[in-house]
Amino acid sequence: MTSYKSNTPSNETPDLLTLLKALGHEPISINGDEFGYASVFGKRTNNKIVLTVNQQFKSWFDSSLGKGGNLMDFARTYWPDLSTEQIEEKLREIQARSAKKDRPLRKRKATKIPDYRVARTRPLGYNNEVTDFLMESGLWELVDLNIREVYYYVTDQKGKRKDFCAAGWLNENGGWEVRAQNYTGCIGTKGMTFNPGSYSILAIFPEYVDYLKRRNDKHLQYASVLILNHPEFLSAALKRASHYEKVLFYVDDTRIGYQSAREVFTDKLPHAEVIHL
Repeated sequence: MTSYKSNTPSNETPDLLTLLKALGHEPISINGDEFGYASVFGKRTNNKIVLTVNQQFKSWFDSSLGKGGNLMDFARTYWPDLSTEQIEEKLREIQARSAKKDRPLRKRKATKIPDYRVARTRPLGYNNEVTDFLMESGLWELVDLNIREVYYYVTDQKGKRKDFCAAGWLNENGGWEVRAQNYTGCIGTKGMTFNPGSYSILAIFPEYVDYLKRRNDKHLQYASVLILNHPEFLSAALKRASHYEKVLFYVDDTRIGYQSAREVFTDKLPHAEVIHL
């Protein structure tokens, strides 16, 4: 049977620089083969060089102790209560950990992100799965003409196509924000959705379904409506909102991505009215 040796032999020990790094010490100066350290054996009070390590000669000298030597001399000084066997074991453990950290990571195969494509869209009412989803979500009676059935698909590496359908609405960048029983996402480029109205009043919602549930609010009768669709568009929404005299920001700050949205809006736009969903 073939025998394979470890990359780190059990009797291998670290050099002085590796040991010092493992103990939490970094050089404050480097001059060729000489590495200068602040106090290692005593309390560090400034950046004065106290310990000097010569990498070429594998030696050290500590001016505060007035002594130096090789690796084992350093280890015995650093761990005076340990036996030679215990010190050697500790040094081997440090070398093994160091070698593991320095070992190049195995390249992982890139995860292929599904490339969904929109095939077509239709008004609601043709696909039972979408209709059932909207009814179970309590949205069927609330949807407007902007909500459509979105038919999309993905082709795997073998060329096999899988088709899907969900309720969705268009964003400003031409992407479709889709929602289904087991999927929430954007087909195409992410973006916000804007329904124009008043030039002086702007209402902002995280999701289109949030707007549908509140669209009969008296504040929204003439307002322009901006749907974020994704929390990363908060800053863009702030810039857009700064051009309006009145801003209504509907938010649920318990949702992921929106926890600090209330504070951000009231700080950047003091005249904005924050309404909890």
